Amino acid sequence: MNVELKQSIKTVGAFGVTAAAGLLGSIALASPAQAAVATIPINDGNVPTTAAEFGDQSCDQVPDDIAATEDGWVFVLPAAAGAEGNFISVTATFEDAEGDEHVLTTDEDGGIVSGSGDNKAYIITPAGWTLVDAEAEVNDPDEGAQFNLTHTCPGEPGEEPSSPGEEPSSPSEEPTSPGDGSSQPGEETTSPTAGGQLPTTGTPLTIAIVSAAALAAGGAALYLIQRRRREAQNW
Repeated sequence: MNVELKQSIKTVGAFGVTAAAGLLGSIALASPAQAAVATIPINDGNVPTTAAEFGDQSCDQVPDDIAATEDGWVFVLPAAAGAEGNFISVTATFEDAEGDEHVLTTDEDGGIVSGSGDNKAYIITPAGWTLVDAEAEVNDPDEGAQFNLTHTCPGEPGEEPSSPGEEPSSPSEEPTSPGDGSSQPGEETTSPTAGGQLPTTGTPLTIAIVSAAALAAGGAALYLIQRRRREAQNW
């Protein structure tokens, strides 16, 4: 009797251990493995490009309040990447018109699209910049996975303001042409006298005065000589 009881207890104990092990195994299998975050590159066939030069252009998935002087860039995580869920983040490198590089992210300069088209993300830049490279963080992608630039929403570059302190140049004054009636600096304008004749100045006037004085003196001398002759005759 005691032997049979001991065997029954051993059988029940072995069954309990087996059941517990099976239960733990099923729990372990039921718990999903934590997805690993990985960085994948953009399709190198999409870069470099400006928004205006890119083949597919649309403002879908771009905020409605985007300025006319800004470009919108929309990226897509294709199913072929094998990643779980949506983008975690996108980091893109751009060059401006002067060739300076700027690194922008969806966290600071764009966003992850939610709802319809939830495998997309966007970044906003000043119009005219060139996308030269990009990478994205995603969950558990397949080996060799990459993402794409799906479309752009190009804007128009704004005009550059003039430099502070810069004044518009005034039109140059035209020089006065000779003979146009205006006097030149240093010249005196002589007005005609009444009657339309100009006054006589200089050497001709002096000669006339001297000649008149000589004639007057000669006439006076001749008068005195004739007077004395008459007085002598009467005496």
